[in-house]
Amino acid sequence: MAEQPEIPQTMESARLTYDAPSEKDDADMRAILSDPATMAHLRYMAKEWQGGWTAEETVKRREGDVKTMQEKLGSTYHIHDKFTGELVGVMGSNTINFLSRNSVVGIILAKKYWSGGYGTEALYQLMRQLFDDLNMHKIAYETTEGNVGMRKFLEQTCGIPLAFVRKDEVWCRATEKWISTWVYEIFEDDWPRITATLKENLERGAAKHASIA
Repeated sequence: MAEQPEIPQTMESARLTYDAPSEKDDADMRAILSDPATMAHLRYMAKEWQGGWTAEETVKRREGDVKTMQEKLGSTYHIHDKFTGELVGVMGSNTINFLSRNSVVGIILAKKYWSGGYGTEALYQLMRQLFDDLNMHKIAYETTEGNVGMRKFLEQTCGIPLAFVRKDEVWCRATEKWISTWVYEIFEDDWPRITATLKENLERGAAKHASIA
């Protein structure tokens, strides 16, 4: 088997930096994961039934993310605003399989960063790493029917159709309802087309922000 490539500990883009999990972010990460507005489409993760995440649970999550990254089984990046240092959110590969060259990815952004193209900027960087640097064959996004913003990004911006639905997969204690998982798959053959589209969108957004500034 070929030697597995190294997973970078840090990356950066025009407005954001992407850093391996650090204890300095624990308080801010706890606030993001516990915020009802930010977690509106991930309520099953927000631990509303106990008033949000505890400090101990946040630390345990970070330690698990660090271990997974060290073992090259996944990656987690804390996203920071390059100019203010504020924690914007978290993204990464929930799983990475180097043998079969596939990955499942996810992102959580604080509600204030849902507009302005921050999600596109971050996800472009993540997918560029996975396809160009880590040589993935396929990556999968898992979301929910109600997450219209993510579905619009995948279906309209990236031109990726819904692959399948895993019905009633997650029990949400906050709503006492089952949640179905909507899965979208992007293959390496799709990436040249998608990267061209995302680059164009990012350049257009950069020009817009520059004119406003």
